[in-house]
Amino acid sequence: MIKSFFLALLLLSGSTNASKDEVIQHLSRFFGEIDKQDITPSNFKGVYEVITYNPIDSMLVSENGRYLIQGDVVDLTTRSLIEKSSKVKNLKLALIATIAEKDKIIYQAENEHYQVHVFTDVDCPFCKRLHNEMEKMNKLGITVKYLASPLASLHPRAQGKMQKIWCAADRNQAMNDYNDLGTIPDSPACDNPVAQQLNISQQLGVSGTPAIFLSDGTHLPGYLPADKLLNKIKTTLDR
Repeated sequence: MIKSFFLALLLLSGSTNASKDEVIQHLSRFFGEIDKQDITPSNFKGVYEVITYNPIDSMLVSENGRYLIQGDVVDLTTRSLIEKSSKVKNLKLALIATIAEKDKIIYQAENEHYQVHVFTDVDCPFCKRLHNEMEKMNKLGITVKYLASPLASLHPRAQGKMQKIWCAADRNQAMNDYNDLGTIPDSPACDNPVAQQLNISQQLGVSGTPAIFLSDGTHLPGYLPADKLLNKIKTTLDR
């Protein structure tokens, strides 16, 4: 699923000179505990950026505590989006880094230039399309590291299937076989990381799959063919 973008104003208070304490008071009703150190001036004059942790994200709120801005904000001079602070990306990277390499399904590029982490659901049609691009991605120098994010609301049997795949002796072959043939390995139960990775994906704000995370913490929601993914990686990381 691809999240739709919109700009909405939410009335929080009638104060015209709210301090950070007052901003926290108003926001905490909706977003839980907020620390002063997580409220910083943004590039948007008169607007704070506020970091949240469950899920990890940030929002823009007017310095008087009255308005919350949700969606894209465009700098008309540069014709580009006002980006979120690097702190959000770093927090996401740190959370992904808690996942051991042995708990991932890794498709290694022979001549690696880039790495991406992909939260996937084996019953997601767009995840299948991405997997069909695996050979192309690897040839383009992109190493893909799969993490599990089965969406029970859409695919109630996916988590059980993914546990079988993660418990297989050859996870990569098991993933390929299910994608190409629809076959599930007869794997014995094991101490698998599927539920843990699903929980991490939720903390990262993943609401649809595939969810692609670049090496700087940038989250690319949705399917991209191999060539477009490479272009997006280059424009994001090599600027």
